[in-house]
Amino acid sequence: MGANKTDLYISCCARYDCAVCDYHTGAIVEAAEGLQEYVHRHGSLKLIAENIGAYDFDAFLEGLNWLASQKVPCRGCRLGGGWSWSPDCLVRNCVMEKGVEFCYQCGEFPCGELQEGPLLDRKRKTIEANERIKEIGIERWVEEIRKRYGKGSVAGE
Repeated sequence: MGANKTDLYISCCARYDCAVCDYHTGAIVEAAEGLQEYVHRHGSLKLIAENIGAYDFDAFLEGLNWLASQKVPCRGCRLGGGWSWSPDCLVRNCVMEKGVEFCYQCGEFPCGELQEGPLLDRKRKTIEANERIKEIGIERWVEEIRKRYGKGSVAGE
């Protein structure tokens, strides 16, 4: 199955749809910029945060500033990787190495990497998504994932 335009926006793990993802569309950066402006305009927010001891406000600002600085949207894993997720994604690297579009197309699916180690909940969701594509096909999967997560989300979370 060669990647078509629709497939290119579905992540290698099959859990994310870049076409509707806020990281890909730039909505996350826009929101971070708006919040950054608001935080700078209202210096009392830092005092409130420190007073209630909720979290490290400076670390929050550091993360917010980083998000706001990401002017190039996440391209998605099939289109060269993105800044929103790990550049060392084991699933993406494996799929690319094996020359398949999705995990389920590999003779080892579901492999030990998806069934062991850290992040088992995420890995289970990857297995489920791949099994669903295998069952109904990519076109229907895209319809399902877009209906489920709609526009303006991090599809797959």
